[in-house]
Amino acid sequence: MPQLDKVTFFSQFFWLTIFYLGFYLVILKHFLPKLSRILKVRQKKVSHSQEGSTALLQEKEKVGGSLNMLIEQGVGTSKRLFQENLEKTQSWLDNVVKDTNRTTLRNANQSYIASLGEKSISQNLVVDVTFLPISGKGLAALLAEKIKIAK
Repeated sequence: MPQLDKVTFFSQFFWLTIFYLGFYLVILKHFLPKLSRILKVRQKKVSHSQEGSTALLQEKEKVGGSLNMLIEQGVGTSKRLFQENLEKTQSWLDNVVKDTNRTTLRNANQSYIASLGEKSISQNLVVDVTFLPISGKGLAALLAEKIKIAK
């Protein structure tokens, strides 16, 4: 085998070493500086991008917080105004009902109360009459007397 020949072994080793050293020096002087420069630029871009995204996240959180605060204030103000209007409306309604009952509906209220009284008395009479142990003539006399009193 020619690879193991002792005569040509040294020359093959010499050229192998020269080739690998040359290849190493070309890579070291030309390609590695370019690669390191590219990696540094990429790293800077990534760091700037992360700083920008961090700033955007902080701004987003700040805007979200202020938005939530504005919404809470708006809801609180709406609730307070709604409650005030509800109280004013209830007060106005109570006053209108009182005034109406005192003036416009006074006669109607009095006649209603009188009719309630008459119905109550008539129901009490019916209850009293049904539970009284009275004879037929006594019952007729009692009813006639109660009717005269009611009129």
